[in-house]
Amino acid sequence: MRYSIFILLLVSAWLPAAAAEADTSPHFESTYVFRTGERLQGSHTLTYRLSEYSLQRGRWVLPDLGYYDVGQTNDRIFFAGGGAEVVHTNRVTWTQILYVAEEAGSAAHHERTFWVWPVLDANLPAHFTSEIALYPTVPLNQVAHWSFDIDRAKLEHGIRPHLKAGAGYSACVGANSSWTSKPFATATISNRAGAWEFWLQRVPGGAQVQLRFALTRKGF
Repeated sequence: MRYSIFILLLVSAWLPAAAAEADTSPHFESTYVFRTGERLQGSHTLTYRLSEYSLQRGRWVLPDLGYYDVGQTNDRIFFAGGGAEVVHTNRVTWTQILYVAEEAGSAAHHERTFWVWPVLDANLPAHFTSEIALYPTVPLNQVAHWSFDIDRAKLEHGIRPHLKAGAGYSACVGANSSWTSKPFATATISNRAGAWEFWLQRVPGGAQVQLRFALTRKGF
C-alpha cells in the first residue's frame, strides 16, 4: 500500500497517548520525521521512505518508533527503541538511542537486528552547526548480517535565521558490501511547519535527491 508509511506514523503517534493520561505538559516533546529519496537517473524511482515518531520527556526519549522501506512495501523494516540525551550543553548535545529492528514482507528475509544509534549535534562559532549520526548494526538472528552506516556527518552555515546550507558525507559498509561513499550538499528551511531539509547526493550509478522533514511540538 503506497501510503502505509503515513498510516504507520499516525498509529505510532496514537499509541503513547492512548497509554497515558492526556497531558500536554511542556515537559513532553513529540517529534515527527518523514524522509524520502528519489533517483535522478532513469525513471526517477523512489530509493527509500521513512517515517518516525519519538516522545521526549526531559532527557529521556521513549518510545521511538519507525518504519522504513526502499520504495516497495514487500520488503520493509519496523524499528522501535528508546534512549536519552547523555550530554547536553550550550555547545554540544549527544543523544544515544538503541533500537531493535524487524524486517517484514513477502520479499524479506526476516532479519532481526540491533542498532546502536548515537547522534552528536554541535553549535560552532560564526553561525556554523554540525551533526553526526552513525550506527553499527548487530545481527540478532542467523539470516541477519552486520553493517556500519554513517547516516549523516554534515556541516552547515546559518545564512539567515531560518535558512542553512552546507555539505556532508554519508557511507555504509557491511558483511556483503564494500565501503560505499555518498557525499551530499544540503539546504534546510525552518518555519512553523517544521524543518525542511533537501539533499543532492551522489550515489552509486548516479545521484539522488532527498527530502528530510522533522516537526517537534509540545505534548503528545
